[in-house]
Amino acid sequence: MNPKNKTALYAYLGIFFIVLFWGLMPPIKKAMIGDSFSASIYMVITTFSASFALLGLSARSLKQLNGSYFKIAIPTGLCVGAGALSQALAYNFGSSPVNQAFLENLSCVIVPVILFFLIKKKPSLLTLTACVLCLLSSAVLTGIFQNGTGFCTADILNVLAGVFYGINIALTGIYAKKFIASLYVMIQLFTQSFFSLGMAVAFGVIRIGGAPIDAFVFTPNMWLIAALAGIGIMTNAVCWTVRTAAMKHVSPTVVAVIMPLSAVVTSLFAVIMGQDTFSLSLLIGAVLGIAASIVSGIGDVEKKS
Repeated sequence: MNPKNKTALYAYLGIFFIVLFWGLMPPIKKAMIGDSFSASIYMVITTFSASFALLGLSARSLKQLNGSYFKIAIPTGLCVGAGALSQALAYNFGSSPVNQAFLENLSCVIVPVILFFLIKKKPSLLTLTACVLCLLSSAVLTGIFQNGTGFCTADILNVLAGVFYGINIALTGIYAKKFIASLYVMIQLFTQSFFSLGMAVAFGVIRIGGAPIDAFVFTPNMWLIAALAGIGIMTNAVCWTVRTAAMKHVSPTVVAVIMPLSAVVTSLFAVIMGQDTFSLSLLIGAVLGIAASIVSGIGDVEKKS
């Protein structure tokens, strides 16, 4: 096999590993946020755990850090922080794991728009088709066509997460290819950590209708805290590093469109855990999400051939 093709294959396998792992997280997150930890506290523990884990793993590479890392990683870290916090807060408004998994993937629309404005990269017909399929999968799954009520507050928060994640994917794909992935993600995660800490304080103080935006909830159980730390290291340190490294060989648009596959995993896991029920909308949304990923991948292969 051609070395370039082999590297691209490993990159795609890395992306699909992330899709599988991230797909398992929304039901677990929903189970932990609220009763054991408030949304912002959840973010603080998971992001700081991941940040220090990467700091330890990247100790030998720290001398290669320079200002260019910070110029890109800090803005993208703020985007990730805002997106992750929006998703976490959505659970306070009754968001379901499946809705979250699909709506965050509206980033597939944001990425080609940003690529066009920043580097004048026009989306191909296959890219546009993949984006439309991604949007349809989100619309069908959330039941917008059936209930006619439009988005609720939780859905709006999840859409905002998709926008922020889309900005992160696009900027990383354009500017971070020359960086060491672990160092780039480390700075991004420390930025996200301090952002989350600031929001935890602010949301605990700012009140709407007499109640704080995100009331402080912390369970001093070492096993739960250790579990959160482990989740943070896997979902943030490992998965973000793998994805950043893979994006050196995979188009940012493809990455944004492949991510709806995580919702298929989420759907199955949430049904098993009893957090969602199997429905025709769920099945159709999953099929459309898979189709979007396949079409986007075909477009990426055609561009490189």
